[in-house]
Amino acid sequence: MNLGQLCAALVLAMTMQAQAVYPERPIRVIVPFAPGGTADLVARILGDALSRELAQQVVVDNRGGAGGAVGTQLAARAIPDGHTLLLHNVGLAVSETLQPDRGYEALKALAPVTLAGNTPSVLVVNVNAPFRSVADWLAAARRAPGKVSFGSAGTGSSTHLSMSYLQSVAKIELLHVPYKGGGPAVQALMGGEVNCVLSPVPTVSGHLKAGRLRALGVSSAKRVPALPDVPTIAEAGVPGFAFEAWYGLFTTAGTPKPVIQRINAAARKALESAEVSRKLEAAGLDPEPTSPEAFEKLLRSEIEKWRKVVTESGIATTR
Repeated sequence: MNLGQLCAALVLAMTMQAQAVYPERPIRVIVPFAPGGTADLVARILGDALSRELAQQVVVDNRGGAGGAVGTQLAARAIPDGHTLLLHNVGLAVSETLQPDRGYEALKALAPVTLAGNTPSVLVVNVNAPFRSVADWLAAARRAPGKVSFGSAGTGSSTHLSMSYLQSVAKIELLHVPYKGGGPAVQALMGGEVNCVLSPVPTVSGHLKAGRLRALGVSSAKRVPALPDVPTIAEAGVPGFAFEAWYGLFTTAGTPKPVIQRINAAARKALESAEVSRKLEAAGLDPEPTSPEAFEKLLRSEIEKWRKVVTESGIATTR
């Protein structure tokens, strides 16, 4: 056996060993936001399925703060063995421009595993609020620039980004009130601390069904099956506006490729199962698993896309 054949055999042996022994202990899925938001919901649904697929306990670890940067740093600095995962969203791509001091570079510190899916957002207000439509809300914002407040999951989060983008398209000025997650922002809305939230549908679907919140419009280009009677924001008064947030699974950069492939296979099987798909779709998220390579390509394109949006629209200076 020559040197090349020996090296190939060693690589094959190491690959088979990595696949055979992983996972060796419980797996932690870091959610860089407080409990109650969409990332938390996706992580818990997917985590339950992964625990069955990988025959190990999967524990969701909420580490909110700094628009997702605190939890993301923990994932970036973890041992690269696949036992620490990260469930993040489009805010990861936005932070590359919006938070220059975040302490990591996504494409260098993290290894994409799979896209989980996409979801539109819905503009919601307290059920006792005077706003009955997008038109009512726009009129109030234009009468008193900077007075109508909105809650977000933190500066740089998808809820901040989407509302900042809406302000830019609608040519209005709102007051930004950041929280440590989408769940706390929605709780603040129900408690009367803020006037509105543009939240991913899964975060608020339960509150809408229970009559605790009122939906004014959805951010997608078309109406959402989960909220068939709610108009799009574009058709309700802000033509040209459309936004959907993606959610995906990552691990620490440097994790052996066979381990990443093992996690990807388990996650894709889970996301393609009838049980997981039904749960996610009922909450308003469209499952869309991918290969690690396709997800990395998406992340690269999203970083460039939002770098341009943040720079040109002034979102970086929006508070």
